[in-house]
Amino acid sequence: MRMLGGSLGEECDVSAVPFPSPAFDRAVETFSPDVVIVDVTYLDESRVRPLILDRFEGQAVAVLFRTETGWGWLDDLRTRRSGPFGDPSPEAIRSLCARPSLKLVEP
Repeated sequence: MRMLGGSLGEECDVSAVPFPSPAFDRAVETFSPDVVIVDVTYLDESRVRPLILDRFEGQAVAVLFRTETGWGWLDDLRTRRSGPFGDPSPEAIRSLCARPSLKLVEP
């Protein structure tokens, strides 16, 4: 959270909620995030991952499961691609955010 609240927090809206919890349920129902980061340091990823992916089914979101060492697994529900995510830097995480599809054109 320190990393996310720091450099990413300057450019992005960052929020943290525990899972499972009513706060998590509210967040899933009320936010449309580009990226969801799940800290699996103290969780059993094989049990938590399917539960969280099920909750975000149908949303255009990238879900990153990571540990405090930076190791991670990315499930990009926008592209339906999954795989290892080894770069824990804020820049790499920022790159997961959806890019606006509109361009400013001057007359």
